[in-house]
Amino acid sequence: MKARTKLELEVVRLSNMLPEITAKQEQWAEQNCLRHVGYANKTSCFCLDCGETFGLELISRRRATCPHCDQKLKVFYNRKTTLKQVEYYAIAYLFSGFQVVANFEIISSHKKGQPAYISHTRILEYWIDDTGKTTKIGRLHNTSFFCDSWIGDWEIRKDVSRGYAYNKYRIYPCKYHPDSCIKPEYRKIGITHELGGLDMEEAIRIIGSEPKAETLIKAKQWWLLSHCEESMGRIYRYWPSIKICLRNKYTVKDARTWFDYLTLLDGFGKDLRNPKYVCPKDLKRVHDQLVAKRSRINEAERARINAMREADRIRADQEAAKAFMERIQPFIGFAVGDEEITVKVLETIPEFEQEAKVLHHCVFTNSYFTKQNSLIMSARIEGEPVETIELSLRSFEILQARGKFNRATEYHDRILKLVKKGLPRLKKIIDNSAERSALKTA
Repeated sequence: MKARTKLELEVVRLSNMLPEITAKQEQWAEQNCLRHVGYANKTSCFCLDCGETFGLELISRRRATCPHCDQKLKVFYNRKTTLKQVEYYAIAYLFSGFQVVANFEIISSHKKGQPAYISHTRILEYWIDDTGKTTKIGRLHNTSFFCDSWIGDWEIRKDVSRGYAYNKYRIYPCKYHPDSCIKPEYRKIGITHELGGLDMEEAIRIIGSEPKAETLIKAKQWWLLSHCEESMGRIYRYWPSIKICLRNKYTVKDARTWFDYLTLLDGFGKDLRNPKYVCPKDLKRVHDQLVAKRSRINEAERARINAMREADRIRADQEAAKAFMERIQPFIGFAVGDEEITVKVLETIPEFEQEAKVLHHCVFTNSYFTKQNSLIMSARIEGEPVETIELSLRSFEILQARGKFNRATEYHDRILKLVKKGLPRLKKIIDNSAERSALKTA
């Protein structure tokens, strides 16, 4: 975008006067920001820096020194012949009262038999004034699912406030050049060219407002410092443990895992101020051990809860079965039918289960046997269920009659007539049951 404010116009003018990167600085970036590797197979190894081949006898513990360019290499055994690397690095300047951070993109293409092709491109500059306000000027950052490139004219750039492009123009350089110039007030709070992969604008903002962040940067606890922006609450919560690390010169190299490990220790009631626990030699191993232990405890707890639930379910089923047997007792033996179809009462819970299994409906899973004012009957032909009938014991209305897969069968009308034929007997059974209950109460 075009410069509009007085500050932006000044930044555009001064940016054109900023010194170009020197050949010595480019050599430093190539040596310190790129990986120097060699690819080996069963017969030989080649250096990706110069492209030349050398013998396997020079390799020791996957390390080698190229006899052609004297570059120390980390060796990988594979069949690859090419490699592409993209990294960011930065150089800090003091220019006309601004703290300037010039960010560069270094791209290297390596191929067997050819020297590496390396390009350096200035992509973005941060101009930080005395008030801490940052103005960004650089190329357009084009990001998508298949592309991440810096193109276009040298203009004022701004991050959008929402959407996927948020922090589009924030760069985390892998290294700052050792000759970088830092304002005295920033050096006073610990900001130097060693920021451990942090963005300088971010470091100035965090460290300027958080004394604990200043302590971390001076102790070179880069991983913990980078954790400050997203989770300062954890830094405060575990600050006594962090001080134990500083006192014992223990460097936290994986802040997320370390904080998770402390949470596990706290859950097990361990002393978070004891170096034995707080400063493990093998963080991953002890973390995984505690995770496994917590998983076993959680599994045992789930098993206990499931056992309690199962016991409650069995008890509830027993109570429901007892209540059902008391309720169905007057209707045991009731049946009505013709020369082909017989309609009988479902007298036991296993009969409900079998009925549902044969006809593929929900008379068992939805616990129809617990319905207080319904009578469930089964229409059968030669002992095989054909339809299940639900009858209201209040209105003596047939609520539903369902065959296989809840569909009506060809016998549906005959079954309904048979049920209606038996209604006077059912009413008499209910009246007699009511009289017996009244006598018992009296």
